[in-house]
Amino acid sequence: MKKIFLLFFFIIFSQTSYSESLDYKGLKKISKNNTFMDDKGKPYLEEKITDKKNTLLIIYNHGSEEDTNQDPCKLKPKFGYIWHGAVIPAILNLHNKKINELEIKIYRLCSGVIGMSNQDQKKIKKSIKKGEELNLFTEYKQLKRQKIILSKAEELSAQGFKNIVLAGYSAGAWASLNLQSRFPKKFKGSIAFNPAFAGLKKEWQKKYPHWGAFRKHQVDILKQTDSLNAIIFAHSNDTFEDPETLSFFREFKNIEFVDYSEIKPSNCNWADVDKKMPSNKGHNLPQSSCVTKYINDNNYLIKYLKKIF
Repeated sequence: MKKIFLLFFFIIFSQTSYSESLDYKGLKKISKNNTFMDDKGKPYLEEKITDKKNTLLIIYNHGSEEDTNQDPCKLKPKFGYIWHGAVIPAILNLHNKKINELEIKIYRLCSGVIGMSNQDQKKIKKSIKKGEELNLFTEYKQLKRQKIILSKAEELSAQGFKNIVLAGYSAGAWASLNLQSRFPKKFKGSIAFNPAFAGLKKEWQKKYPHWGAFRKHQVDILKQTDSLNAIIFAHSNDTFEDPETLSFFREFKNIEFVDYSEIKPSNCNWADVDKKMPSNKGHNLPQSSCVTKYINDNNYLIKYLKKIF
């Protein structure tokens, strides 16, 4: 019976449209900070976009904190401050670039509502330790975020934006990949920097088995298709997910997997601060100018988008 329930959940979750209003606590408040952003990370009004038909819209999705917290997503975050919901600089650099007559615009979406309570997590952890199958009687944050992103994308599409690509960092990258795999007609592609959502590797692999189960749940959803149009960036010094833990993505058709471990965190600065990163901070690298230069020098994003459009 439990297997039937879980299969039913997979089918419903993968096929349902979420254009209806979502009533997650705090969503209305954080949605006020949704905005289009220019190459400096400054917000601007949609009215400045005069030709939606010939716009390539990148919906950017930020990283996440633990499930019991709401994710910071400031209206005007400092440049590169990904912990405040800032768009990573390599994505901002795409603003107003042309891809086969389509002009790129970037929409930063705030979707980090509170996820699963500690109490509910303990219940699921206990049942898993008993050998019971995963029973999602409540949603963890990643599930909620995917519904929010899909709902906003459908809203933007109805407003005239028809060429949509998802992009993201960390948990936002994971959500982008999952949605592109399930809705390839809605999303032409996905740009994913250091995808992760289940916490540190040492936690989801052993310490917190329920988060390992949530991650497996996500991977199982992804593997319902053999094709994923995406470019993924991963680093060996990432303590959340690395090229090895993410290697299952290499099995998909239309995937481009970039291992950028040649860049050493200790050679890169924190955002706009003149201070080097510790060697184990590979997960934080996308905020740095050295990664932006690496992406630009190799022309990864422009080449990827030209393949799609």
